[in-house]
Amino acid sequence: MVACITDMKGSTLVNAHAQPPTFTSTHNGYWIRLPERPDLKEAPKLASHLFEQFKEQVPEAMKHLGAGKRGQLFFIGFIWPDEQSWRTTSDDWVFLGIKVTQQRKKSRPARFDLWLIRADWGGENAWMQRAPALRPIRNKRALLIGLGAIGSPVAINLSKAGIGHLDLVDHDHVQIGNTIRWSLGWNSVGLSKVAALASYLAAEYPYTKACGYECRIGAPAAPAEDFFSDYELIRSKMKDAEIIIDATANYRVSHFLADLAKEMSKPYLWLTSTHGGAGGVVGRIQPGITKGCWHCFQHRLGDESIRLPADSGGDAIQAAGCSQATFISAGIDSDEIALLASRLAVATLCTDEVDGYPDFNWDIAVADLNRGGISLAPEWSTYSLDRHTDCDTCEPNKE
Repeated sequence: MVACITDMKGSTLVNAHAQPPTFTSTHNGYWIRLPERPDLKEAPKLASHLFEQFKEQVPEAMKHLGAGKRGQLFFIGFIWPDEQSWRTTSDDWVFLGIKVTQQRKKSRPARFDLWLIRADWGGENAWMQRAPALRPIRNKRALLIGLGAIGSPVAINLSKAGIGHLDLVDHDHVQIGNTIRWSLGWNSVGLSKVAALASYLAAEYPYTKACGYECRIGAPAAPAEDFFSDYELIRSKMKDAEIIIDATANYRVSHFLADLAKEMSKPYLWLTSTHGGAGGVVGRIQPGITKGCWHCFQHRLGDESIRLPADSGGDAIQAAGCSQATFISAGIDSDEIALLASRLAVATLCTDEVDGYPDFNWDIAVADLNRGGISLAPEWSTYSLDRHTDCDTCEPNKE
């Protein structure tokens, strides 16, 4: 990545706006502007051809290269005007890598290995050209609570889509057994899930600012100088967010989050997966748009006006090294649920945005991925979430 461009006097001409942290070392080099694109007839010997042009145009730099030690690396950038699209011209680059294979010694000249380095377009414009409908979420913020089998792929999907800010909340650590359905692999084992994901996203999707918070909702935290309760944390992050995504798959936590989101007039999205990865649910409540609430959804599951997802049945397992019982599932199944939830989150964030990602025409989607021991192409049933007459939240004054 080109971090900075200067002239021969050292005056800065261009500074990069962002530098992905995966690059841990820097190298100085040279650059020259060519009057036109290099002749493709020179392609078989293009590296040597460019090196000769460099020696002719920047002879003073050859003293520096000639004094290089064996194994030392140098880089030269060549820039020229080129057609980017129909009748649109922009600067293009190619880079030449130079490795000293023989040091200069008295009358013996230095020798170099040369190789071409292909340039790539960076920056937000080049990135978002491939999916312009995602541009509106560049200035959006989401709060994602729960980073397990269904939450971790949502974090990656939203960052890949280009969300501007993502707050991550979880309390758990990554175990080797988790990796069969968790989004990252063995390099994350032993780390907290928030730390592992925040670090990965910072390295791989640097245009998303991912912040992690270790917090177990409902469990008291140890007092500290900067102590604040789980309620204060969630409420403060919910205040800043444009959408709340609940991937905890915990009824009691979802009860709390749904009610708090309703109180704060925030869009609330939840997703769950069933035992064996046989099915799942994705749902959304938008203040002022969705007629029902999360409690209406629970009533509708009870009276079967919204069907239950497929479930393979069976008991939870106590995996070796795990302090709590867990469910059976693999990422090849649960990722289907996370993918639809990610699309729904992006659509929600693009509400009322011109040319944004198109919205869905339902509130609840219920999936079957396996039925009767037979794997299925995902079968989704979708529903509008209307108020339920037995809901005390939506109908608090009924007799």
